[in-house]
Amino acid sequence: MPTLGLAQAWDFTLDSWPGLSLAWKGWVLGLLAWTLGLWTAHARWALLVCKPVEHRLLWSRGIPLAHPPAAPFGPWNQFYRPEMNSYEVHLPGWPEEFSGFSLVQLSDLHHGKFVPRTYLEEVLRAAAREKPDIFVLTGDLIFLKRDIEGLKGLLRRLRAPRGTYAVLGNHDHWADGDGVRRLLEGEGVRLLRNEAVRFKKKGKTLALIGTDDLWMGTQDEGAVVGVQADAKILLAHHPDQFPLAKKAGIHLQVSGHCHGGQVRLPLIGPLIVPSAFGRRHAAGFLREGDSTLFINRGVGGFPPVRVLCPPEVVKLVLRPWKS
Repeated sequence: MPTLGLAQAWDFTLDSWPGLSLAWKGWVLGLLAWTLGLWTAHARWALLVCKPVEHRLLWSRGIPLAHPPAAPFGPWNQFYRPEMNSYEVHLPGWPEEFSGFSLVQLSDLHHGKFVPRTYLEEVLRAAAREKPDIFVLTGDLIFLKRDIEGLKGLLRRLRAPRGTYAVLGNHDHWADGDGVRRLLEGEGVRLLRNEAVRFKKKGKTLALIGTDDLWMGTQDEGAVVGVQADAKILLAHHPDQFPLAKKAGIHLQVSGHCHGGQVRLPLIGPLIVPSAFGRRHAAGFLREGDSTLFINRGVGGFPPVRVLCPPEVVKLVLRPWKS
């Protein structure tokens, strides 16, 4: 890796800078320019593009675990300290007829060696107690193909009046997309791959749309943009599908994928955000125009380390815009 090579070539002092080769000087200056560009782009977005989101945290509590796995790297690691967070969110253009519509989102379970079945049983049990209108699973259910078997029987506890829905993530596709699809069907979970389901209430229609994964799935823009409804929710594993959501007039997109950055340092923020939009797509709420995006920190992740970024299950209660 270039970083390791630089560590061998330079002791990171100004006195030794003149002796560094031109190639390494160019690499360091290029890295600094790239970093400055990211910060500049983020500042421009935050000041000129991003809009405030009317939301409030209703409550937040830890999910008690009877037998939590032993977290590696010491007690500061929050990998096995899941939270349940509930928010009320006011959405521009959201119809009054669906005021109070609720969903519970679970994302990035990454069931496997570091996210065992016993841990997920307790997390899903806590989620099931929330009794929302719908449950949604926003991808990356497993880590490897062999982990599909370990989820059998777990997702059946997620029962809601209007159903349980899922989209696939990049890890699901890498491992065995068809196998995950069969798992979901067997658990009574409706998989949405570039398609929509609709709910009716007092003459109004709410469309729940699910897209295939941005990196590994089949893209069908028309399946999102062409949906006509009074209220629209988009399930997308990757938050970088937000430009499509804005184009389609989506009221709310819910995503995961980035795990909140997993390690978030004071003043620095998230360290690892696999998004073309950088840290703005790490976690939480953001709004551009009349479309709102929520990015879940997820339940699992890899490597098994979380700092100032505990795993979460989230309940969202949707209301019309107040302002």
